[in-house]
Amino acid sequence: MKTMLSVALMACALLTLAAPARAEHNGQAPARDSVDLNLDLKIGGEGFRLGGTVFGLEGVYGAWLNGAVRPDGFSVDGRLQHPERAYNFKFNADVGGWLRRSLRQFVPFGYPGPGDGV
Repeated sequence: MKTMLSVALMACALLTLAAPARAEHNGQAPARDSVDLNLDLKIGGEGFRLGGTVFGLEGVYGAWLNGAVRPDGFSVDGRLQHPERAYNFKFNADVGGWLRRSLRQFVPFGYPGPGDGV
């Protein structure tokens, strides 16, 4: 008799715990009634990262921008995010050679740069 009573109590306890968990999966997600903002800024020896995300009422909006310095120029890349679509971009500028040629025209004694053997 005690065994049957303890089995019945355990079954009731399991059903009591499992019923709300099952009901949560069947319902819709609650409507979002707040807006959250996350910002990120990192600056290092070779570049930077600036980004942000807004968790809004209609979805997630975000953007980030990375920049890096290379021996022959710099590069910038980033992303703009909308709830329906995201846009990526990248810009590489190889200005090292152009800058050396420009400075050599205006500086009478020359300007040594990368790749000149100095």
